[in-house]
Amino acid sequence: MALPHDSNETSYLLPPNSEDWDRQAIPDFVYGQKDLMAEGIQWPRNAPGVLEALPQSPFDAALCSAWKQRVELGLFRYRLRELQTQILPGVVGFVAQLNVERGVQRRRPQTIKSVRQAFDPEQFNFNKIQPGEVLFRLHRKPDLPGTLLQEDILVVINVSPLEWGHVLLVPEPARGLPQRLLPGALRAGIEAVLLSLHPGFRVGFNSLGGLASVNHLHLHGYYLAHRLPVEQAPSEPLDPGGHLHLLQGLPAPGFLFYTRGPGLDLESLICRVCRATDYLTDHEIAHNLFVTRGAPPGKTSPSSALTGVRVILWARKSCFGIKDGEAFNVALCELAGHLPVKTSQDFSSLTEAAAVALIQDCRLPPSQAEEVQAALVALMSQKEQ
Repeated sequence: MALPHDSNETSYLLPPNSEDWDRQAIPDFVYGQKDLMAEGIQWPRNAPGVLEALPQSPFDAALCSAWKQRVELGLFRYRLRELQTQILPGVVGFVAQLNVERGVQRRRPQTIKSVRQAFDPEQFNFNKIQPGEVLFRLHRKPDLPGTLLQEDILVVINVSPLEWGHVLLVPEPARGLPQRLLPGALRAGIEAVLLSLHPGFRVGFNSLGGLASVNHLHLHGYYLAHRLPVEQAPSEPLDPGGHLHLLQGLPAPGFLFYTRGPGLDLESLICRVCRATDYLTDHEIAHNLFVTRGAPPGKTSPSSALTGVRVILWARKSCFGIKDGEAFNVALCELAGHLPVKTSQDFSSLTEAAAVALIQDCRLPPSQAEEVQAALVALMSQKEQ
């Protein structure tokens, strides 16, 4: 069982007096190899995956208790109620949710002009948040691969939440890293999914031009009590080594990477994924990434077991700014099949065909998509450094 650093009873809650918040040290959530649960996490057969209906890991308990306290303290831009949800009729299985307040009250995105834009300390960044917005720091034990360079990964509330438990994973904010995926950040995201007992805890990344609204390195993590089509969508291999697959049956096919869990296989996956995102960034190609428990690559079915972790990467058209007139904006969760809708009218009238059209509008032109696919296949054959 994971234990808070240096104490069996460290609390992730803030002290009652807000004046003490900035003086309280950020608590560490310490975890090791045994805390990463790769197998046995499945959706309940006859019940929804609501948080109350499933067991909690120490990670879930720490995140949910601290997140709930911040709700009670009013640290969010709005109080998230139970969201109206519907599964859109059709073959995809889109999960649409009405979240009017996020569409109205979220912070306006920064002006982004390039996928490779440098960090600007004058713009909003995570060094400027309130002390109470930080829940804890992820701290890896030495028994895990890749711990030679221990990074501080802060778990911070998203003050404009998509869903319950919506947090940001922010690596070493004082370094002022731009929104470009790095191995340590991806490792933290995948391990966060493995630390949770909830099959609906997912993690994702939006690049600049892929609707990242803050140019300061961060990943999103949140609970969604619904299956998503990316968990079990079939795929076909793209490289002889079986490291890269093309996800099929979705409005926007994505590149699928898969691991059964912690160890050298996970470290190799992290290297391959970051090799791919480096290529996309260097070539000014926007992208989104989604991490979820899922079925192994190949032919699958809706009943396929969630035997490992799927990392899906989409290369897409750049979009600089928010399109206010659309039912939803296409980023990491929308590509995965989760559609946060901004207005009641759009929520009541949204169809699968309309959702597919919005998502497909973000796809790269066919010739560029073929070029990217060929380049990523070639990258997969390179030996790891």
